[in-house]
Amino acid sequence: MSKSRQEEILAAALRLTYEQGVGALSVRSVAAAAGVGATTLRHYFPSQADLYQAVASRLVTNVLGDLDITDDSRDPAARLYDCLAQFVPQPNEQMQALTGWAELHRLALGGDAGVVEILKSGRRASKEALLRWFGVLADQGHVAPADVDAHVTHALTLIDGLNLDLFLFPDHVDPAAASTALRWFAERTVS
Repeated sequence: MSKSRQEEILAAALRLTYEQGVGALSVRSVAAAAGVGATTLRHYFPSQADLYQAVASRLVTNVLGDLDITDDSRDPAARLYDCLAQFVPQPNEQMQALTGWAELHRLALGGDAGVVEILKSGRRASKEALLRWFGVLADQGHVAPADVDAHVTHALTLIDGLNLDLFLFPDHVDPAAASTALRWFAERTVS
């Protein structure tokens, strides 16, 4: 069994998620989309939770890159802002991305354990990216190392709030307003 087969299965799961939403993810649907049997899928993803975790982590890592966070020749607040801005969907994809985000939360609140696991996995991957970024800035002396965890919590809270406002109140909060809020946060977080 090869790593490429695992990647093929994961790619099929991601396609299914993009096309039909996270609610369509199941061992059967992913196996069918990947053209493999359920036993083969279980070899690579022993539990549904493993599959969900892989999908959520890939969804987040497909969106969040480290960009030039390590480039100490650039203003640290600008580097942090660039990284944080990846969490807010661009105008051309905003409604689709925010609708998917809201649907995930709706399904999780309805008790769908698989969706809860996807949200938790996505949150872990988001937190890991933020910890990396703030860790780099701390190593460079722009953030106090003792403040990194608090900054990550504040950033996640701000991002969730902005995405909720963009979804619920698009006529009052637009991507420019979200960018302003992220820039304000970045400028007050680093020295």
